[in-house]
Amino acid sequence: MYKLKAELKPKDNKASFFPINTKDRKDVFDWDVILGHFVKHAYRKNIANNQFEQFKLKCKENFESKLDEPQFWQHLERMYFEGDELFNISPELLLFKAQDIKGNSANKRLGDLFLNLLQGHYLQKSPSLNLNFLEKALVETFNSCVVTGSTVGTVSNSPSELPYLPFLRDLFIQDLDFIASKPRYFIENITAFLKLYAFIYTTQLTLNLSEWRAGEPTAKSCYFILDTEKASNERTYIKNFGYRLLANNFSKVFPYLAMNDSLQDSKAVKVPLWDIHRLIEGEEALTALNKYALDFKADRKLDIPISPASNIISALENLLELFQSQFNRGESRHDINIYFAKAIESELCGHFIQSRGRAGRVLVFNQDYLLLLTNIVIGKRERLRLHELLMEFSARGICFDKQTQKVLVDFYERIGNVERMSDSGDAVYVRKTV
Repeated sequence: MYKLKAELKPKDNKASFFPINTKDRKDVFDWDVILGHFVKHAYRKNIANNQFEQFKLKCKENFESKLDEPQFWQHLERMYFEGDELFNISPELLLFKAQDIKGNSANKRLGDLFLNLLQGHYLQKSPSLNLNFLEKALVETFNSCVVTGSTVGTVSNSPSELPYLPFLRDLFIQDLDFIASKPRYFIENITAFLKLYAFIYTTQLTLNLSEWRAGEPTAKSCYFILDTEKASNERTYIKNFGYRLLANNFSKVFPYLAMNDSLQDSKAVKVPLWDIHRLIEGEEALTALNKYALDFKADRKLDIPISPASNIISALENLLELFQSQFNRGESRHDINIYFAKAIESELCGHFIQSRGRAGRVLVFNQDYLLLLTNIVIGKRERLRLHELLMEFSARGICFDKQTQKVLVDFYERIGNVERMSDSGDAVYVRKTV
């Protein structure tokens, strides 16, 4: 039996399981810092803060001791340290971007979302790369600066939240393991990979929130077009199960997650809403929830009828209604949730939303994200039938209607990764490009 927080009292809203904060606005995330934070935990390696200059000095000393002409270091410094070329040598060198991520900063919150998806999983093998002798020397020097191992105190391996979307956690790990097996591809695409999964997580969490009574979440369908397509109101799936469906649910994210968070002790591992209602039992808990609802209604001065609940689910439904009502039009907190929903759209979904004239806003995939998605879902396999590929997309909540599917095949044919065994759609195979 799950134990509720000892004292349920109305307080400022706070939402677990999601990286957006009520004060977040445009360009709140620094993806370089988030990437470094993620790499540190994914490889379970760490370096001390502000050690980049020490690393650079150590490289200089090592090279000058081996080179006949010490001034040659100046050329190496320009090659590897004056731009981003150093980070293209090995994924682990991205650790240098993990500096100064702390507290409740936006970067920490988004970094923790990916750690929540990892749930203790980590990349056990360092990438094997074809490096020249200069790059090998840089990597050897880097390795001498690194603290490594699953038990090092500098890297926490205990997530503070259980996975809200277990099905997505499994897919994330599967896709990460594949992309990590291709080091060059990893380096070139890891930021886009994280942005893609931040978006998928956002869509799937948003669409699963209202289904909390049904138990563990499942993939919910979102319909996209390709960015080269025209959109129209006649395309029912795009209109009804695309952007509009998602946007209509953004306003639920903060109230639902804040209510769930308010029931749980801040020091305990957070439990998802879909799970907590199955764990709370007993008359004592029911009485506490009913009292909490009355206290919350009085504290927020909400003029809505609430009847005492006779079971746990009804008690949670009452609280969810109250938590949403505090943000209704005319309430003092109305703008808080409006800005929160806008931040979700701009900061986590912006790359996948476009305005298309009379058709309004639609969900889109550009060619770069489509190729990345195609490669990771094919994964270790050489190719997939088209319908198998579409099923893998759907498992991540990404769906295309018949019209877009035809455009999709045309795109694959243009880049040369399609094999046609016949004119039948079942005989169309798609290969990965990596």
